[in-house]
Amino acid sequence: MLLSPGAAAFEGDRSVVKLSPQVRTLPHREAIKAIPMDSVKAFLRQHRVVNDAEALQALAYVVGGDNRRLISGAGDTLYVRGEVPRQGRVGIYRPAEDYQALDGTPLGTELINVGVARQISSEGEIARIEVLSAHQEVRVNDIILPLEARELSTELTPRAPLNAVDGHIIAVPGGVRFIGRLQVVTLDVGTLDGLQAGHMLRVNQQGELVNDPRTEELIRLPSTEAGRVMVFKPYDHVSYALVMQASRVLEKGDQVASSGN
Repeated sequence: MLLSPGAAAFEGDRSVVKLSPQVRTLPHREAIKAIPMDSVKAFLRQHRVVNDAEALQALAYVVGGDNRRLISGAGDTLYVRGEVPRQGRVGIYRPAEDYQALDGTPLGTELINVGVARQISSEGEIARIEVLSAHQEVRVNDIILPLEARELSTELTPRAPLNAVDGHIIAVPGGVRFIGRLQVVTLDVGTLDGLQAGHMLRVNQQGELVNDPRTEELIRLPSTEAGRVMVFKPYDHVSYALVMQASRVLEKGDQVASSGN
């Protein structure tokens, strides 16, 4: 076996040889057509991200309901501590998952929309709001935020990022372990990495470790392209993306990259 210098790494007490991928010819890919936004509109309404825990603590939150009610629904009145817009509708959100990079760096907190409300009145730092609609019961400590004002086109046109992007799948909203086509995933790259809605990234899966039958070394096989994802809702440090193609079952930890990487 011929190895380039530095090709051997150590994993545990055994050396691991990393094999470099070879050039191969792939069949011509059909262009992915524009995607109707109906595919992700429900997700867009129900999920958003705030950058850090300090920002989350500064947001308005539910402190109680009429008649000391702890759980409320559509038509009920709630009391909120913090700044609530006087005009227009606001979203009621519940913190869900704290997103982290693979090295543990905090990337933001996912919020799930549980309802929509409007302010009725306010006195000092306490506002009184009416719940207009609710997907789930509204609870004490739920977050109040203006609804996101994102202009959504009727469709997204898939295209390549202008710059090199290298990240990973870090979560699957809903807690699904194995990922297939048309499922939503969370990536650890966002607008600060140059991503925009419509950007396409390939998904690479790390090669398996196998034993060399002659040297008994552990060999890391080359990574394999396993699918394609399209970003549809990027934030500063994370993005939501839709799996457009999957030749294998995708998992958390899989690498995502622009075609040039």
